[in-house]
Amino acid sequence: MKKDVILKALREAGTPITTEELARMTGINIVRLRIDLYHLVEEGKVEKRMRGNTPVWTVKLSSFLERP
Repeated sequence: MKKDVILKALREAGTPITTEELARMTGINIVRLRIDLYHLVEEGKVEKRMRGNTPVWTVKLSSFLERP
């Protein structure tokens, strides 16, 4: 499942990363990636932050602590 791949990549990154960086890390098409990221935000698993004018993504701390 793509969402699992996204969460794993965000955990491994350790710091907030851009959509483009995440796309390179996962090999997921950037349009599909954005859709999945917004679904993960709605599920409370991912946070969107801003680095200047650039959105960056990170795993929500509570989600990270709940991982299997």
